Amino acid sequence: MARRSNHQQYWASLSVGVCLLVTVLLGSAGATEKSTDFEERIRTAIEQTREDVRHETERIEREETAREEQLNEARSTCRALADELVERRLAIAEKQRELAQLRQQREALWTEQMQWQQERAEIAAICRDVQRELNQLSGTLPTSERRSEQDQQLSQLNTLLGSDAPEETVSATISLISSFLREARTQAVYEADIIDAQGKPQRARLLRVGQSLFAYHIPTTGQTAIAISAPYEQAGFRWHEDLSPAMRRAIIAAVAPNRTGDASIWAPIDVTGQMTATTNLSNRTLSDRLRSGGIVMIPLAFVAVLLALLVGDRLFVLLREGRHSLRFCERVLDLCGQGQFEQAEQLANKTGGVLSRTLKTCLAHRHSSPVALDDAIQETLLHEFPKLERFLPSIRLLSSLAPMLGLLGTVTGIIATFDVITVVGSGQPRLMAGGISEALITTATGLAIAIPGLLAHSVLSGKVDSIIGDTERFAATLSNLVKQQETTSEDRSPERDGRTTAD
Repeated sequence: MARRSNHQQYWASLSVGVCLLVTVLLGSAGATEKSTDFEERIRTAIEQTREDVRHETERIEREETAREEQLNEARSTCRALADELVERRLAIAEKQRELAQLRQQREALWTEQMQWQQERAEIAAICRDVQRELNQLSGTLPTSERRSEQDQQLSQLNTLLGSDAPEETVSATISLISSFLREARTQAVYEADIIDAQGKPQRARLLRVGQSLFAYHIPTTGQTAIAISAPYEQAGFRWHEDLSPAMRRAIIAAVAPNRTGDASIWAPIDVTGQMTATTNLSNRTLSDRLRSGGIVMIPLAFVAVLLALLVGDRLFVLLREGRHSLRFCERVLDLCGQGQFEQAEQLANKTGGVLSRTLKTCLAHRHSSPVALDDAIQETLLHEFPKLERFLPSIRLLSSLAPMLGLLGTVTGIIATFDVITVVGSGQPRLMAGGISEALITTATGLAIAIPGLLAHSVLSGKVDSIIGDTERFAATLSNLVKQQETTSEDRSPERDGRTTAD
């Protein structure tokens, strides 16, 4: 609209200008006649110009109207496109949300798939381990009434493990485990073909009690045997026919065809499954047990012998040096109190021991000064006490050394055990028994040496303290008594000297 108004103003101004120009021209030429034709032409031109202006104005108006219509259509189109753009943006946002949800669902499904594949691999590994263990168990145990069926199940499970059928594999594994578990908690009497103890094929009646006892009896030959572990750490079993009469009768009664179900029979069962024909735990002597302790038992034996010798020596010395009695000491003190020092000294000479020698020293220096008497007693005690305490620190040292040596044997035994585990793994406990036995035997031996040694040291130390206490106590009593007697004698000597002078 603004553009149309500008065009109209332009053409209107142009018309006015033309009219003014014509008027000016007419005014200037009005004086002459020659201008008449010119005016006529001018008017014609003006009319023609006005007609052209009108036509041009109409054309411009038509163009403006068309352009206005185009502008309105464009505006409508823009509004429609804007609405469409908003709708498409909303649709794109919705699709993006749906895409995010789909991605999350895909990631969750991928995680579930990975977990499922991992669980499936674990289940397959477990089934494979079960198949291997049960296959080994089937080859280790004697034949049973379901052994052929179990062998077929093992073969089928082995085939399924190589295929992509997890459900069937798990079902076959559970069925096989159930078969062995059912066999483990039941008992049965059946006939089967076996290889007897002499290696000959025989048809025998077998007794199975769970998986702990397998026995056979051959009525035609009278052979009776039980299954025991194979010797020399071999896998499997072997038949043992060297049975006691009671065991033989029990097996024959158990496999008898006419046996009633209510009858009870005592049968030999090895619940550990590890006993062999040569197994007898009660036959191990003390030397065998000590020999199993290893090389550390040699220094432990040396410590034990040396400790026993030292303890024996100290017992002998302390019993010899402490052989005094309260009666002997009171007798010596009574004689000294009566002034009979010679008799007291003779009595002390007849009696041995630390106390008697100390009292004898005190009596021998009774005429000395009090300081000299005390020094003599102290010197005697200093000579006697080290003799009493001799070897006591060694006894304590050896008693403390024994557990350390036992600990050393424990460490070496554990090292030997781990060496065996490194070579053969942890599936052979018997091969590790040597190292474990060495570890335990040395520790027990070290404690068995240390405990009596510490007790002996405590008793001997108490005995030494008792002897030392008695000696110091009675020596102090006798010293005071001697000093008192000497002081009394010195006091009487001047009185006697005075009487003699007066006489």
